[in-house]
Amino acid sequence: MSIPIETLRRAGVLRHAAIFAVVIVLLAILDWYTAEPYWVHWVFLGWGAGLALHAWLALRH
Repeated sequence: MSIPIETLRRAGVLRHAAIFAVVIVLLAILDWYTAEPYWVHWVFLGWGAGLALHAWLALRH
């Protein structure tokens, strides 16, 4: 019995989003403790763009 490709794609995007959220929160805490200049927003923007592209490519019909 095989798992439908749509289910695998959705699971991959959700896994990517969950890892993204956890890492961004941890980096934001680290960034806050190390004070200025703040840099976490660049990680958020770059990785967020990659996540958005992943979601768009994986979930389009």
